[in-house]
Amino acid sequence: MVDRYGGSANKNIGDAFLCVWKFADVKQIQAMDEKGKFETARVSPKNQMVADFAVFSYVKIIAKLNKYKHVVKFNENKEI
Repeated sequence: MVDRYGGSANKNIGDAFLCVWKFADVKQIQAMDEKGKFETARVSPKNQMVADFAVFSYVKIIAKLNKYKHVVKFNENKEI
């Protein structure tokens, strides 16, 4: 699901994966003012789409997991 929406699994952390999406233009996000402080930078429409795909991918994964009854039953077990 992650790679379908432009992301990739970066690292395996035990039972989890760190998934990442790459912005098209990082300089635009890291804009500094003349005093050396980060100012509010506008995100390009292309980068906004990358961020939306990341969130959408997460929502689809959670929805898919909640469709499996055995996963929901396992998740509801408070002893685990």
